Amino acid sequence: MSNKPQNTQNQIPSELPIIALKNVVLFPRIIIPLVVQRPKSTAALIEAQSRNDNLAVFVTQKEIGNEDEVSVDQLYKVATVGKILSVINMRDGSKRIDVEGVSRVRIKELFESEPYLKAQIEPISVKIPEFTVELEGLMRSIIDLFKHVMAEMGRLLPADLYMLLRQVKDPDQLIDLIIVNLGIDIPEQQELLETTDIQEVLKRVHNILLREREIIDAEKKVASETRKRLGKMQREAFLREQMKTIEQELGIEGEKGEMELYRKKIEQAKMPEEIRTKALKELSRLEKMPSFAPEVSYIRTYLDWLVELPWSKKTESSIDIKKAEKILEEDHYGLEKVKERILEYLAVQKQVGKMKGPILCFVGPPGVGKTSIGKSIARALGRKFHRISLGGIRDEAEIRGHRRTYVGALPGRIIQGIHVAGTKNPVFMLDEIDKIGVDFRGDPSAALLEALDPEQNFAFSDHYLEVPFDLSDVIFITTANVLDTIPYALRDRLEIIEFRGYTEEEKVQIVNKFLVPKLKQEHGIKQSLLFEDKALRDIVRKYTTEAGVRDVERQLAKILRKIVRELIESGKSNRKIKVALKDLKKYLGPEKYLQQLNEKQDQIGVATGLAWTPVGGQLMSIEAMKMPGRGRLTLTGRLGKTMQESAMAALSYARAKATRFGLKEDFYKQDIHLHVPSGGIPKDGPSAGIAMATALISLLLGVKIHKEVGMTGEVTLRGKVLEIGGLKEKILAAHRAGLKKVIIPRDNERDLEELPKEVRDNLEFKMVESMDEVLEVALKWPTSKSSVISPSRLAGVGGQAPTA
Repeated sequence: MSNKPQNTQNQIPSELPIIALKNVVLFPRIIIPLVVQRPKSTAALIEAQSRNDNLAVFVTQKEIGNEDEVSVDQLYKVATVGKILSVINMRDGSKRIDVEGVSRVRIKELFESEPYLKAQIEPISVKIPEFTVELEGLMRSIIDLFKHVMAEMGRLLPADLYMLLRQVKDPDQLIDLIIVNLGIDIPEQQELLETTDIQEVLKRVHNILLREREIIDAEKKVASETRKRLGKMQREAFLREQMKTIEQELGIEGEKGEMELYRKKIEQAKMPEEIRTKALKELSRLEKMPSFAPEVSYIRTYLDWLVELPWSKKTESSIDIKKAEKILEEDHYGLEKVKERILEYLAVQKQVGKMKGPILCFVGPPGVGKTSIGKSIARALGRKFHRISLGGIRDEAEIRGHRRTYVGALPGRIIQGIHVAGTKNPVFMLDEIDKIGVDFRGDPSAALLEALDPEQNFAFSDHYLEVPFDLSDVIFITTANVLDTIPYALRDRLEIIEFRGYTEEEKVQIVNKFLVPKLKQEHGIKQSLLFEDKALRDIVRKYTTEAGVRDVERQLAKILRKIVRELIESGKSNRKIKVALKDLKKYLGPEKYLQQLNEKQDQIGVATGLAWTPVGGQLMSIEAMKMPGRGRLTLTGRLGKTMQESAMAALSYARAKATRFGLKEDFYKQDIHLHVPSGGIPKDGPSAGIAMATALISLLLGVKIHKEVGMTGEVTLRGKVLEIGGLKEKILAAHRAGLKKVIIPRDNERDLEELPKEVRDNLEFKMVESMDEVLEVALKWPTSKSSVISPSRLAGVGGQAPTA
């Protein structure tokens, strides 16, 4: 589009032919293309061409009625004189012309002069304002708004047009350029053409542009909100419709085939009648729903879960007791009680055909084989095995599932595990059951009550499924390190089987039979590999200190890694490998743990107690010292409330028997400090009572304590020794440490039967009922005459010994 100089008003004739325009308004200084088709307009064009000036009046038609007829009353009274620049004859008889607006005119009179219309006209004077700063600002604002509106409307205009607009100083020309390209309504364009005050026209154009910008912003906002509302549901509906079209084109059955497939799967799943009815009801709902309904995907997912669960599918296997026993022996060394319980279950099941699955709970320190024996049980039974870890679970929905009303709802972990196993009678291991948490989302352990109760789990209810599932054929095995954190109601449903820590001999056997062959395969060692017996025992004694064998396995793996590197670097891959005692320092570095007694010599006021921890038993030194003071007792070593009370009870007992032990009167003026080393570790429990009492009495009497004697037991104010727990782990710790004699409560004598024979043979056990018996064994009584009287002599000298 180009601009040309405007003709002066004196050059415009007072009478010119009329060409009526449809849906367009011609403005001065603007060149536009037109197509002339109507007879009267064609005749007027011919008349204009016959004139020297090629001028005609171009007036816009108000209403378009008859396409071929133009009446006088349908034309506006203000028009534009235009100069015809070019004419092209088209094949259909019409003419394509380019016309340039020259000047605004007012039509004084219209009359017909066959075969076209003629008009008597007069020029319109336009009021051009002075070029001021305000006018320039208004023009710049109009240009910026015009550029913004065009960009938002997506209309591509020549880049040089915007440069031209910036250079235009004539406001009338600026208005004409913008109005033509803006595309506003015809009546509004005609109104601007008729306005002679250019400053007023500028304001109107500015308002029109502001209105267009607001309309565009509103359209964008509506479009954005509409897109949000469409969301996933509309997109899925659109994709489904496309899928239907594709299926129809390919001749594939669509939704009808899908529904039939669901119906077939429901029949093949062999569900109980109640559940089958539920599934068919949901399928009927799905069939009636439109494909774009939001619930369609939820129902499909629900039906998928129903048809894929093993409602009647079981792992069939013949029970062979001897074969099962052989598998259990192959996979694990020791663990006799566990193996015995599994074989008993198999025997009963073989006898009666079916019995309620046991709910076993393996309790013991880490690394003793609790989790791995679950896999062996499954292999011995010929069943699938599935394990889930419950450590850190705090949401009840993790066990029972979420209700279907929630977006993204799924069944709980138990049903998911059954689905993964693909059979309704797997061996199901719930690992770390003692580490379940509780918060505002519920108590997961409460949700386990139904699943782990043989009287109820034949109809386990999952919130997502909303139908009962039979778990009575599942063998549930749970594992825990401690029982204290398991709620009583849940613990009552479990058959507890305790896993004690391994002895040194058991660890050596496990290394030879299981760990070395396993690690050889993992490290790709095919040649002969031999560990000397002394080397293995030193690895167990001096490089590990645990109840299980995980750390032993890590040390062995460390050795094998170094051996593999040596083989590759030396190129001697076929030589035999032997690990001797002297090689351990090269492979593992210096010894980490010294295999010796807690104390190197007999001392006054230092007793060796036995402690239980979640990772096994350990020795615990108890030290006592006295100093001048007011008779106060100081306790250090991060002792818990119960342990502090045990120390107070021990001191009260010693004070009560002071005169019978021949203690001096200044005994009450001395402060006593009792300390348990490893101050960074919290300690609690009553079982250190007799050790603390022994340390205190040894200190007050000045009698040494035998260094090779360990002791455990609760003490009362009257000096009676009470039963304690965790004896097996404590005795195994004493055996590992090399103690010779262990003092235990007489009520714990029955627990000795559960200890390995080698431990019972290597330790001397002293069962006691009172502190007198403890002191008789633990203290190193002087043989010479002294004011100190041993408890055994008290019965003869002072009468009856102080027993409860």
